[in-house]
Amino acid sequence: MTDDRAALAEQYADGANLEARIALHENYEVADRDWWPWVFDRYDLPADADVLEVGCGTGDLWRENADRVPAGWDLLLTDFSPGMVADARETLAGAGVAAEFGTAAAESVPLPDDSVDAVVANHMLYHVDRDAALPEIRRVLRPGGRLYATANGESNAAALRELRAATTAWEPSDIGQFTLENGAEQLADHFNEMRRHERETYLRVPDPEPLVAHTASLESVGPEGVEAFAEAAAERLADGPMEIGKSMGLFVAETEPAE
Repeated sequence: MTDDRAALAEQYADGANLEARIALHENYEVADRDWWPWVFDRYDLPADADVLEVGCGTGDLWRENADRVPAGWDLLLTDFSPGMVADARETLAGAGVAAEFGTAAAESVPLPDDSVDAVVANHMLYHVDRDAALPEIRRVLRPGGRLYATANGESNAAALRELRAATTAWEPSDIGQFTLENGAEQLADHFNEMRRHERETYLRVPDPEPLVAHTASLESVGPEGVEAFAEAAAERLADGPMEIGKSMGLFVAETEPAE
């Protein structure tokens, strides 16, 4: 395991850090449509589809769309973190969504060739070796199968990132390696057709606590950095809520259909 993957494994040993980050967006986003329903709106699959999710995290996509998942879908949720898989299993059980689960990395998918109709990859392709993961995803998809991959734009949460960088030793992750701006070019090497759906919204945060919790969940920010950020955030919000622009979206990439 590389040093980067070891750090990632520690950061995502379970869903605690991820949930702290998600909470900021779920509780303070200003949008006409919540994120996970917006993503699910763009799924166009047969009623009996076989669906694989790589990097499933805590399974929030399925919890938030539990009443929309067709009974005929066979879901397999995987993550390289056993703790995440355990959290996802609990999430889906509570939501009443039937699924199978497995611990696996996206670079080595434990399925035969041409075995699923769709692969879901939510905000995780920037974490993996895409030279290995994208061919694996393509391998397991049937002819006419689809990859649904969410990503951030390069301007996403710029105001929050600037405040954090000015007050802590935080360094951006490798998130810029797969974005709304550069993801299409990377996917084009493996897929026949592609569409990009963009969703621009913003956060309106009235007090510093959720910003501090989000920052504290990051691996490279220590206690001193959190304290400095908390002081800066309180000063920044003293005159009113902080508005933070977001840029997020979804790629739909298709394999070549059967002849």
